[in-house]
Amino acid sequence: MDIVLIELILWGALIFFFWALRENLGNVETELEQAQTLKAREFALRALQRRFVLPERLSQPIGQYRGVPIHELMVFDGRHYRFDHVCPPEDHPLLREEHCYVEPGLVYVRCEPVATHAAA
Repeated sequence: MDIVLIELILWGALIFFFWALRENLGNVETELEQAQTLKAREFALRALQRRFVLPERLSQPIGQYRGVPIHELMVFDGRHYRFDHVCPPEDHPLLREEHCYVEPGLVYVRCEPVATHAAA
């Protein structure tokens, strides 16, 4: 009879262990999802905060977008950038670290320095 009692206690403890493990894993999953959402919001907020930059130097224009000239090359904060694509501000662009956003929606990507920059 003692063995049956010990076995029942062990089975009860095992069931309790699995129940506690399931509850805690559910909490961890929820915390991970919240952290991921928070990280995505912070990234979007950083992208919105560093919206438009004012170039220090520009090359010759290669086209126009919304009445503003598109320059092939520009310098901002001592770094060189090449025109990449157009992204209207209404689209809430998510820019990478190497991107620069110029009004009214011109996206430039960091590149190696080019000696053909003309002062704007």
